[in-house]
Amino acid sequence: MKIALVISSLGGGGAERVMATLANAWVRDGTEVTLITLANRVQDVYSLDDTVERIDLDLTDLSPNILQALIRNVVRIRRLRSALVACKPDVVISFMTTINLLTILACRGLACPVLVSERTFLSKQPPRGVWRRLYRPLYRQASAVVSQTTRGAMDLEVRLKRRVSVIPNPVVSAVPDSEQRRANTQTPDKGDRYWVLAVGRLNAEKGFDLLITAFSRIAAQHRQWHLVIAGEGPERSVLTAQIAELGLANRIHLSGFCNDPQALMHQADMFVLSSRYEGMPNALLEAMAAGCPCVSFDCETGPAELIEHGVNGWLVAPEDVTALTAALGGLMVDAGQRERLGIAASYVREKFAVEVILAQWNTLVTQALERKGGQSSRNRCGAEG
Repeated sequence: MKIALVISSLGGGGAERVMATLANAWVRDGTEVTLITLANRVQDVYSLDDTVERIDLDLTDLSPNILQALIRNVVRIRRLRSALVACKPDVVISFMTTINLLTILACRGLACPVLVSERTFLSKQPPRGVWRRLYRPLYRQASAVVSQTTRGAMDLEVRLKRRVSVIPNPVVSAVPDSEQRRANTQTPDKGDRYWVLAVGRLNAEKGFDLLITAFSRIAAQHRQWHLVIAGEGPERSVLTAQIAELGLANRIHLSGFCNDPQALMHQADMFVLSSRYEGMPNALLEAMAAGCPCVSFDCETGPAELIEHGVNGWLVAPEDVTALTAALGGLMVDAGQRERLGIAASYVREKFAVEVILAQWNTLVTQALERKGGQSSRNRCGAEG
């Protein structure tokens, strides 16, 4: 069997990490894989097995106006279609909303099934522009729509009026390319300090402003504790200003993008997810797998499907800074509780192991192929149907 995977890029990000992980797992399992990105491969952060065929279309230029955006999307659809016809996959799988829609359009009239995976919670982050009108009818044309969480699938089913499958993320992430590792020079030496760690892109939806406020309220009582936020993004200047205003520049560290967040998780004494919303939080899943005691807002979607409150982690009401402050402070003074939660959290490694998640994808692929009449060469994307 041959699978074509489509995503915007293999730059740093949760969806990109998962796709690289799955691509490598599939080829190790004997499946032919072609991975196609709109971005140039020079942007790749995650490494691929040498047997993965890599195609980069280099079509990520920003559009200055609506007309240019339309023209560029037409070019992207045509180039993507040509790439898919040339590689003749049995099935096409795409990740992320806009790429999903472009892929469905690129595959119209082709015989192979298209499986699309929604990576965010659309109630909080709906498609923009013309895609807002088109995503429902286009998603209904896909052979299968996948959500990472049960709650996300329920939301999509209401929107799309069709069945949505649930396949969570695997816990073992792709190994970053050693030649492209970036130094995390702003992370302080741990020494005898305790770390509260958060990981994610510095965007408003990650709620780091809320986390900084919560930490500031107990920083004076817990002077050995530091807050380390690993990630990069457009909110850096805003968060830096917030930290400076609180007088905590020596206690709260914006450590920058880290290609190996799990290394930080193994050092951390506590992990916090402060997101306003999520698709499925890879960072939380990886922190739990690392045996890190975790505190999370019970935001939509994902945390409640990973954490059983008080058993393998701690859930607090969404965006409730007072509750988050209390949870952090309580765990800071209770090493025994941190150890117990961390041990229980680590069992996610079994439930979300790569081989378990890959088997779920294989089942969905098999079902899609059976609906299309098998996986003979005449049904590949290279043949019109």
